[in-house]
Amino acid sequence: MKAAYVKVPFSVEIRDIPISQLASEEVLVRVSACGVCGTDLHNARDLAREEAMPLGHEFCGLIEKTGSGVTDFRPGDKVIVENHTALGRSAAAKNGDLAGSTDLYVTMSQPCMAEFVKTHVLALHRNPHLSAAAGALAEPLTVALDLVESSDIGLGSTVAVFGAGPIGLMALKLALLKGAAQAVVIQPSHSKARIALARKLGAQRVVLSDREDVARSLKEQFPEGFDRILVTAPPSALPAAIEAARFGGIVTFNGISYANPQVSFDANAFHFKRLQLRATHSIPNLRFPMAIALLERKDIDAADFVTHTYPLKEVSQALLTAEHDKAHVIKVIVTMEAA
Repeated sequence: MKAAYVKVPFSVEIRDIPISQLASEEVLVRVSACGVCGTDLHNARDLAREEAMPLGHEFCGLIEKTGSGVTDFRPGDKVIVENHTALGRSAAAKNGDLAGSTDLYVTMSQPCMAEFVKTHVLALHRNPHLSAAAGALAEPLTVALDLVESSDIGLGSTVAVFGAGPIGLMALKLALLKGAAQAVVIQPSHSKARIALARKLGAQRVVLSDREDVARSLKEQFPEGFDRILVTAPPSALPAAIEAARFGGIVTFNGISYANPQVSFDANAFHFKRLQLRATHSIPNLRFPMAIALLERKDIDAADFVTHTYPLKEVSQALLTAEHDKAHVIKVIVTMEAA
């Protein structure tokens, strides 16, 4: 089968690799679509390794084959697939902490921008209604859900969202659905499509981080600070986010940078403002049923997010578009048609 790998800098290989044998509780999924994630771009841009990295982890498809122990699914079923699945056997899971599970089935250790992917039956969610492109949005939506649910957003609250990528934009909409009264987005000015969608989704203001002093602009509009700050930007955004939080506020962070992961901030100010900094990391994957329902109801409308689609044979162009076409890109999807 054909599968995509990448090495720095944006060197993509489409390899022919064998399909491994299924264990009794595994299934083989024929991939329909896979999203280009920021993690893929980090691996293509920043993560220098001798071996090429497999591409993709946000995917959906059709069951091609089932292991001998799989009884709930059959070939032809449309499914959306988790990339890290808790098997429920760890001490944390047995104690009621599913998010702390350590016994994980890791689907994304293999390329999911591929014709076929092997996974565990527990990673599957039925997908009777969504298009392939919409189904591929379920995984990033679970990341946004994890961010928002971890933030304890209340009715009438004020929210600032640093980073208007797909996850930040989804988090913006979710925050408003949770009852936030006012939301501000911080994003560079070149991201015209993302800025337009932020306004469409309900942002009262967009602060242009490359043209304005972010901390000063936020302070002028909200002198008391924001109740909640959602950060889906690199770590360098954290000092301004912390400064923008009100007394007793919560800053929730989901962002990485391999090149510049270190930041510093005034710990005394953090202490005396009684702030909380909460990291989110959606492994194991949770809230897929909720994400699928939000997409089906179009509370999160796939048509707003998917701006570019490429076949697998053009995955190199898909990555380059996601990396460089800042004015027009929101979400890039790779399909397996005409692979």
